[in-house]
Amino acid sequence: MSYFPYRFEGEIVHHDVGSETYAYTVVFLPGELAQKLPLKTYPRLRVSGEIGEHPFEAALTPVRGCWYILLSRKMLRTLGSGVGDIVEVCFDIADQDAVNVPKALQEALSANRKMDRLWKAQTAGKQRGLAYRVASAKTLATQNKRISEVFGILSGKLDMRGKPVD
Repeated sequence: MSYFPYRFEGEIVHHDVGSETYAYTVVFLPGELAQKLPLKTYPRLRVSGEIGEHPFEAALTPVRGCWYILLSRKMLRTLGSGVGDIVEVCFDIADQDAVNVPKALQEALSANRKMDRLWKAQTAGKQRGLAYRVASAKTLATQNKRISEVFGILSGKLDMRGKPVD
């Protein structure tokens, strides 16, 4: 296992977000570890590390004075783990302003100065959300459609869900 300055073991649990409709699979950060992190400055602190020796990047998500790491179905499959299992989580604090921009989106922004300026005017968090929108596309056609949507969002023609602004 690689070296990371923060580590803990935690149980994978379901966390409902107020209704039976929405339940996340998460691992909660121990309170004593939370006290050592700059969570007052960065309530959604971005971290990167390993869960059970598998790499992850995430934001620690706050809820009622506690923080958790959301575990995707893909991560759970990779780990071969589920609710009730104990996992080792090791991490370091990530660059809070880092954004991984997919190559196709970067090329599209470079080819359009106006969109590039609008992109650079966005917060790192909004850029991450828009970049993820493009990166999560499974086909080239969907990727191109989402790049168009990102441009519509940047220009104010579409909202963050890709719906026309009234």
